[in-house]
Amino acid sequence: MLTLAYLSYDFPVLKLTDSIQKAMKAFHSHELTNIAVLDGKKYLGNITEELVASSNHPDGKLSELTSFFKDYSLEADEDLFASLPLFEKSQFKLIPVVNDSQEWQGYICLSSVGEAIALNGFNGQDGGIIYLPFHIQHDSFSLIARIIEENRGLITRSFMLRNSKDALGLPELVVQIQTEQFSGIIQGLERHGVIINKAYVFGKREAADNERFDLLMKFLNP
Repeated sequence: MLTLAYLSYDFPVLKLTDSIQKAMKAFHSHELTNIAVLDGKKYLGNITEELVASSNHPDGKLSELTSFFKDYSLEADEDLFASLPLFEKSQFKLIPVVNDSQEWQGYICLSSVGEAIALNGFNGQDGGIIYLPFHIQHDSFSLIARIIEENRGLITRSFMLRNSKDALGLPELVVQIQTEQFSGIIQGLERHGVIINKAYVFGKREAADNERFDLLMKFLNP
């Protein structure tokens, strides 16, 4: 599921030359967590209501606040599931979507992602998604796949995701799994020393670490 297919244009953007007062009015009118700021078509970052409310100069321009912009965005050709950690880290309900030239393409809405996952995640089958930090020289996809298969799991999709928060700059390997033994797969991977950053479950819930699944439940019930 490409992000491009779920773009929304129902919410405003602001220009770098707009006033802080105009930004505050936009937040009050639309009850948003964040608004994207553009310079022409180029995406610069997000502002929050807290940021504009803390300004002592409501007649000033947004260009005065650039050092405080929150840089959360997703590229249009990325998988929709790549938005999950961005929503978690930012606590936003909208994530700006850009192209490879950093030009604004639209927004992805938290509610739309939840609906898409609920409807299309595994076509009614049990399973889940895991996010693993992946070092190409040290980690083995074949080992990960073997552990999943040994626990009666089927890999239905996998891709690499940029992770700017990783101290070593390691990407994340994202793996979708169809299985009735999701918790067993998690335990099997961890027994072999595979680090799991996040895990999300679909279908019936198993007797596994509930904390790992709270985020997905929030997406499905925003």
